[in-house]
Amino acid sequence: MRLTPTKSLSSAALLILLLGVRCSHGISLSPEEANQFLSRHRRANQVFEETKQGHLERECVEERCTKEEAREVFENDPETDYFYPKYLACMDKFGDSEKKKQDLVTCVHNIPDQCSPSPCNARGTVRCEDKKGDFLCHCFTGWMGARCEKDVDECSKRNGGCDHKCNNTMGSYRCSCHQGYMLVGRQMCNDVNECEDAGVCGTARCENKDGGYECLCDHGYVYDNETKTCVDVDECLTGVCAGECLNTPGSFRCFCDGRQGMKLGQDLRGCKNITPCLSPSLKRNSRSLYLGRMFSGVPVVRLRFRRRIQTGFSAEFDLRTYDPEGVIFFAGGHLNSSWIVLAMHRGKLELQLKYGTVSRVTSTGPIVNDGQWRKISVEEQGRSLVIKIDREAVMKIAVNGDLFTLKKGMHELNLTVGGVPFREDGLVNQVNPRLDGCMREWRWLTGEDSSIQETIRSNDNMQCFSTENPGAYYPGTGFALFNISYESQNLSLKLTLRPTVAMGVLFALVYQDRVPLSIALANYHPGTDEWRDFVLVSTGDAIIASSPAPLCDGESHEIQVTITGNQTLLLVDGQAGRSEDTEVPTDLFSQSTTFLGGIPDDVLLVSTLVSAPYSGCMEVSVNRRPLDLDQAMHKHNDIRSHSCPLLDSHQ
Repeated sequence: MRLTPTKSLSSAALLILLLGVRCSHGISLSPEEANQFLSRHRRANQVFEETKQGHLERECVEERCTKEEAREVFENDPETDYFYPKYLACMDKFGDSEKKKQDLVTCVHNIPDQCSPSPCNARGTVRCEDKKGDFLCHCFTGWMGARCEKDVDECSKRNGGCDHKCNNTMGSYRCSCHQGYMLVGRQMCNDVNECEDAGVCGTARCENKDGGYECLCDHGYVYDNETKTCVDVDECLTGVCAGECLNTPGSFRCFCDGRQGMKLGQDLRGCKNITPCLSPSLKRNSRSLYLGRMFSGVPVVRLRFRRRIQTGFSAEFDLRTYDPEGVIFFAGGHLNSSWIVLAMHRGKLELQLKYGTVSRVTSTGPIVNDGQWRKISVEEQGRSLVIKIDREAVMKIAVNGDLFTLKKGMHELNLTVGGVPFREDGLVNQVNPRLDGCMREWRWLTGEDSSIQETIRSNDNMQCFSTENPGAYYPGTGFALFNISYESQNLSLKLTLRPTVAMGVLFALVYQDRVPLSIALANYHPGTDEWRDFVLVSTGDAIIASSPAPLCDGESHEIQVTITGNQTLLLVDGQAGRSEDTEVPTDLFSQSTTFLGGIPDDVLLVSTLVSAPYSGCMEVSVNRRPLDLDQAMHKHNDIRSHSCPLLDSHQ
């Protein structure tokens, strides 16, 4: 072992001190003793080891060293404390075998280097620094810990600086953006304008939004992601209407059943009651008999008189009518026996009679269908029949026979009022038996039948209105049906009316469940979204002509509609309405049935704009020919063909 100058000086000082002590005590040492005291045992190769101060291989590999000797190699305690236990382990493992000499050398040489092998996490370490008994791991950015083994969570602080999402990774992090954004640089997120792709929304309208986009459709449509198209929303499936609902492209329409007295509310969804604007004077006379109650033409009254002693026939009554044609009464036996029929024909009284094989028709006297009360009498006087109007004879007809029929010893006579007891083709002269007329103060065979009075008093429909004007009356119930041949595609209509309700069907052509043409009063115009009184001319639910028309004032108004090809002209009291460029299916006119005052129940509400029956007075001409409701194929019994009650302002 080599002595350093410091060590030599210390030895010399110690020697001098010892000599002084010895001299002071009188103790002396021989040179040999002094030399032995100051020296220590040295191993072989002493000179070489001194020159190789602390050389690890000389100290601890070629020979086993003590901890003190190891201390001389490292010259510090930490490294010595770290080295020596591991050194002993190397010696125990490799020191006894010459064959393992090299392994021992390697084992011992590697002990002092704290970084061999590196204790640091290789993935997170830049380098390992040997700290003489310790080590220092220098970490990459994103790693931490004594061995750089812990990932730094950059996202935990200010979201890693990311605009949107921060994704921590081992030793680093990554910024990402929400859908609809793209990463610019490492941390910034910018919106992506998806609408720059022309096909992104298909046929819909694309609207770019912050972080996304939206495919927009017009109101009433919804976007279908699969087909990339706008699909109509069927709002009717949600029960949006109180009545019936018609889904239309992009919208819907609600309909209320006017035949049930309902109309559309101003919210265009709900239904409310139809109310009159005028009130007709419907006061009735309980001592009067209405002759036109049964449209079928069957009599409204049937009487049978039986006498033991034959008497002459006599009848007297008051009559009021505007109807030019119809049966007043029949008297006699059966069809092939003797009978008479008093009727109206062309506004005058007409008497048809049959006595055995002799038939005769006589018509004379003044016009009596002027709405005035007339007292009429028919009386057998000998072999003559005398007819009087207002007590003046207008006819005297010779007859040969009796109206009474002898049957089982009794003289019998049948009397019917308002019709005949057989088919109308059994009449001598064909007349329409339906008569819109009123009778009062009747006396049959010089007596009054009290049973008729009781029946009439208990049934309002058998009673006449107290006051009447000429014209057909539609009470807001039912309709009249005609089978009119429309050979031309041109159509001219004239309607004279006094409505009591500002809503209702005036005229309609119906083909199956379709309504090719309708003229109606309405309080709403669906085309202009206006709420006021209108006359609407429509085909189906499409308006072809319209005009504002406040007609509910008790006055008479005139509506004219002329259709020539696809041109429709509407005049209301001479003022032209607005015509639309809508094709009119005139080809269906010839196949259609004509309805006045309403439409049948089997026509769907959605087939036409107005379904409510008309209420009020009205006269109709088609192609300049007036329509007589008595000539209809069908008419509701409450519709009066030739008389209309007076109209008063509705309070």
